[in-house]
Amino acid sequence: MKKLPDAEFQVMKAIWGMAPPVTSASVMEALPPEQAGWKSQTVVTLLSRLQKKGFLRSEKPGKEREYFPTVTQEEYLQVETQSLVRKFGGTSAPRLVRCLLDDQKLSREDIEELRQWLDQQGPR
Repeated sequence: MKKLPDAEFQVMKAIWGMAPPVTSASVMEALPPEQAGWKSQTVVTLLSRLQKKGFLRSEKPGKEREYFPTVTQEEYLQVETQSLVRKFGGTSAPRLVRCLLDDQKLSREDIEELRQWLDQQGPR
């Protein structure tokens, strides 16, 4: 699986936030304000590209084409994370995590979830 260009990623992000199936119209409504000016043909083109890349499948049961994600947001996050780790190879895992989280305000729940995850990892 390859990294998506920003425009395609924005479309997938909108789709991951909705219950399938989705239509081009529903995707347009779910896009963030930065993409509010996109024409419907732009969204249809991006949906077609995502389908060709295997991120979506589609059906046309009636008048409008419906799209279904074939890649979860978590699966794509894994790909992005692995790419980041490869780019910064040699960087220790704790250092990488610190860089990712240093400017974030973590809630108590976030911290507890991270602690539980670390406890499950145990020594390797």
